[in-house]
Amino acid sequence: MNMKVSDMYVYTPATTDITIRWKANGWIPPTEDPKFQRKWAEFRNKTAAGIEAIMNRSEETNHDQSRIQSH
Repeated sequence: MNMKVSDMYVYTPATTDITIRWKANGWIPPTEDPKFQRKWAEFRNKTAAGIEAIMNRSEETNHDQSRIQSH
């Protein structure tokens, strides 16, 4: 197969990390973006507080129910 200069192209293998080019043009991946890091940290904190609150409520409910049954 004879290739001419006009037939040449840049070969990009399937395993190429395209994010390198995106980062070079100013793109910030969400995992490195402080805005998204704060957002997910807040979400994790609220979720953790929510689970603890649910656990505390269920313990209080169980305690109240056992107190009512003992009377």
